[in-house]
Amino acid sequence: MNQVSRKPRLALLAGLSMPGLGQLYVGDLPRGLCFLLGVALAVPGAVHLALLSPPGLLCFVVLAGVVSAIALYAWSVLDAVRTARRGSHGAALHSWQRPSVYLLYIVASYVFVLAPSTASVRRDLLEAFVVPSSSMSPGILPGDRIFADKTIGQPGGTKLWRGATVVFIYPNDRTSTFVKRIVGLPGDEIELDGSELRVNGHSVSRGPSATPTSPAFAGLRAVRERGDRGEYTVLWPAREELASAVAVTRFVVPAGQVLVLGDNRAASVDSRRFGTVPVADVKGVARQIWFSVSAQDGVRWSRLGKVLG
Repeated sequence: MNQVSRKPRLALLAGLSMPGLGQLYVGDLPRGLCFLLGVALAVPGAVHLALLSPPGLLCFVVLAGVVSAIALYAWSVLDAVRTARRGSHGAALHSWQRPSVYLLYIVASYVFVLAPSTASVRRDLLEAFVVPSSSMSPGILPGDRIFADKTIGQPGGTKLWRGATVVFIYPNDRTSTFVKRIVGLPGDEIELDGSELRVNGHSVSRGPSATPTSPAFAGLRAVRERGDRGEYTVLWPAREELASAVAVTRFVVPAGQVLVLGDNRAASVDSRRFGTVPVADVKGVARQIWFSVSAQDGVRWSRLGKVLG
């Protein structure tokens, strides 16, 4: 093996190009692969842990995983630069330390390590969505960024329940995703009688809600409903508007389907319009708001970390 100096500037550029490439440049391939795998697995590992943590900690555990990945990335760059400086007077040059191998490392690392790890998180574990409309107000507002748990149907994964807020494929346009609340599971009989919701003959309506609502919802009535895991607040039109509505609407949820309604019952396109939704089209259960911003209010700091039912 020939003796050749390793330039710190090139080690810096290599490290910034791909985690572990700086170590490859200075001749420490095993160390470089450890950095690469550490960066690739930090976020998926944190997401797995987040989904097992108490609901309120999900965002914080995911953030910790992202910070860990960035810290490992920065560490790998600094480590490569320091190693290059220590060996500035000459180090053994391996036969694989050449530009073609560096390029192959970058391509292989992205195609076989980084891209699959990122895709697996979005496909199987957790995905972020932006809510553009007020159909789920007052619980979810336009501009809320939410995390959705995508482990539905997987061994040990999330099970659907009445009251769960879910993201699903819109039946009338499969390129669009909607977010609504499940009020009926397969086999349930659902009745909407004015503003009263009955499931299998039992009313889930619990009367007026004390939850304060925005002035934007003036003229609407806030009503409490109870799902399998607790209460939530929905909005209905004023009584005089209800008087002209159809008295009772009945649904029977078919096998393998769920019935969904928006919390803002006065302004929601939901199962009353497009029917029930196949369970297979439910992409995830909304878990937590990780960010919220609107043109009127700017960043809504008080909503960050809000747990969703």
